[in-house]
Amino acid sequence: MSLAKSKGLNVRDKLVGGLLRAFAWLVLLFVLSPLIVISAMAFTSGEFLVFPPEGFSLRWFGELTSWIGAIQNSVLVAVPAALIATTIGGTAAYSLDRYDYQFGKALAAAATLPIMLPPVIVGVMFMAFFITIDSSGNIWNLIIAHSIFLTPFPFILISQGLAELDQSFEEAARNLGASQLLTVRTITFPLIRANVVAGFLFAFILSLNEYIIAWLLSGFAIQTVPIQIFTSLRYSYSPTIAVVSLLFIIVTFAALTVADYLAGGLWE
Repeated sequence: MSLAKSKGLNVRDKLVGGLLRAFAWLVLLFVLSPLIVISAMAFTSGEFLVFPPEGFSLRWFGELTSWIGAIQNSVLVAVPAALIATTIGGTAAYSLDRYDYQFGKALAAAATLPIMLPPVIVGVMFMAFFITIDSSGNIWNLIIAHSIFLTPFPFILISQGLAELDQSFEEAARNLGASQLLTVRTITFPLIRANVVAGFLFAFILSLNEYIIAWLLSGFAIQTVPIQIFTSLRYSYSPTIAVVSLLFIIVTFAALTVADYLAGGLWE
């Protein structure tokens, strides 16, 4: 290959690489632009949600006190729902990976079915069920519904971790006399911890932001943050909504950071 042709290829590669990097930055900016806009509106001095903000002020952060109840309800639902979803999803993933079932593929498909259904259908189904058993306006209704609806996320992530796991480590532990439960606790779980944490994290964040099922099951007795946001939008466009959104963005980023640390590099 001639020197001139080699230089031409290098120039072309650099040009293509530069264009790809520029495109990646544009995509990142496009994805983050809604977060940037809503975060900026949280510091407006105006009375409504407008962009660009009308001046700079922290006045709307003081209005968060009226949202404390909704924030507490969202957390009280999201934490146990994520724990239950991760427990059910992890148990199902382990059972289907380690044991042969006659209809294993059908069971795996059934485990992912909730995310294939529109949330409104799931919400109506649970609403009819809880009305039938004379249980409405109960926070446990939301927890149970969210945990079942969000189980596929931990199930898929933990199944992926188990599929990539070298089972020779488990076999060595069993040969040395460890019980199956001890092997799962000391060998299997640490090796798939990143997938378990990721599954819990996805379920937790999605539960915090879920609206349709929460609205159908709340019975006007339980206010979560998404419900209060939509209720507020019916009457005004208060910048307090932007403040709450900014708080959720910060919580999500903090949760991702903590999960990455605990999992020893979740995104590597």
